[in-house]
Amino acid sequence: MTNSLQLGQYRILRKLGQGGTSVVYLGYDPIAERQVALKVVKRDFLDDPKRGMQNRNQFQNEVSLVGKLDHPNIVATYDYVISEDSNFIVMEYVAGGTLEKHILPDNLLPFDRVVEYLFKCCRALNYAQYKGIIHRDIKPSNLLLSNPDEIKISDLGAAIRMDIEQTLDNNLGSPNYMSPEQVIGDTLSHQTDIYSLGVVMYRLLTGHSPYNPKNLAHLYQQIINETPVLPSRLRNGLPLQLERIVMTALKKNQAERFPTWRDFGNELAALGHFEKGELDVNETEKFTALRKLNLFQDFTDLEVWEILRVGDWHKQPEKTVLIREDDIGDEFYVIIEGSVSVTRCNRLLNILSGGDCVGEMAYMSRTQAKRSATVIANTEVTVMKMLPGQLEQLSDHCQLHFNQAFLHVLADRLRMTDDRFAKLPVLDKH
Repeated sequence: MTNSLQLGQYRILRKLGQGGTSVVYLGYDPIAERQVALKVVKRDFLDDPKRGMQNRNQFQNEVSLVGKLDHPNIVATYDYVISEDSNFIVMEYVAGGTLEKHILPDNLLPFDRVVEYLFKCCRALNYAQYKGIIHRDIKPSNLLLSNPDEIKISDLGAAIRMDIEQTLDNNLGSPNYMSPEQVIGDTLSHQTDIYSLGVVMYRLLTGHSPYNPKNLAHLYQQIINETPVLPSRLRNGLPLQLERIVMTALKKNQAERFPTWRDFGNELAALGHFEKGELDVNETEKFTALRKLNLFQDFTDLEVWEILRVGDWHKQPEKTVLIREDDIGDEFYVIIEGSVSVTRCNRLLNILSGGDCVGEMAYMSRTQAKRSATVIANTEVTVMKMLPGQLEQLSDHCQLHFNQAFLHVLADRLRMTDDRFAKLPVLDKH
């Protein structure tokens, strides 16, 4: 099979790696015209005399997830084949490697990058939980980098469905990242993934494992009973807020960890921007431009980075019509530089400049609505265009700040309107 350079309709390009249960190849799908990862399950894994039935259940469980998870931070699973000759799963190919290279003391990521990656993992695992899925094997090698900004969770072979009988071993997982409840074989919930992601976070921040065991039995004893050394003792300059978050995720008692993925993610999103890191110069300039605007004065730096990465930036020449009255649409614009005129029936209503926004009523109404005014660029303008769906990708804190900012904008415009009415001459009733 592996020497034929062909696996069903998929052409094998090269071997990517292998583990105890499977071999992964880089393949090409000529029908979809894309590269794919082919996870070929080893025959001796499925035919194991002692655990073969359980292993087959595990494989069937992974197969059952094909097409069920559609999230930008979860590796997509496209197809599967079960036959006498081969059993494999066809997945999205992610080319950037894993986070394993960043748990080493001499190759640690900047704090802000760790926060960003883990925030996206929280969003993805919150989505998976909503779909009734617990991963059970969160570790750096299952967190893939698709580019410097994006991370994807892979390998749901150990996952369990919460809506079906849990027939797999509860303690299935990688020993260094197992939760106390996995070690003792207790019933699992999303809390075990929160703990495991906490271990990943600890290692990304410090370059060290939370535990220093002599052997596997000693590791299990430490997981159940010992509190890890505070990360700030292992890495200088580590912010105390970040340390508090990782130590909360690592609590032995599930009730003391974050109650939900949203809580975990929102704590991360509430943090400021700690280090600039190796960011694209253009991105840094955009961040600086957003940071100066009054609209975002109450936003944390991390929230500004969130906004930067979902908004679409455009530079438009003078006299460009951004919004035309009576057209239907739901996009809105934040003006970064330049000025625009707002008119209705060719009558000037307002002149807006950097820091102002236009079209926000469509977002506030949560529907595509007929535009009430026309917006035309007076000068060359730089604008950030956003759609309601893009805002929904932001953290809860960030969305809340956006809603508050829009309310301030609307209040200011209402006040300006009142002032104009107050200055109109009073008509003589006689």
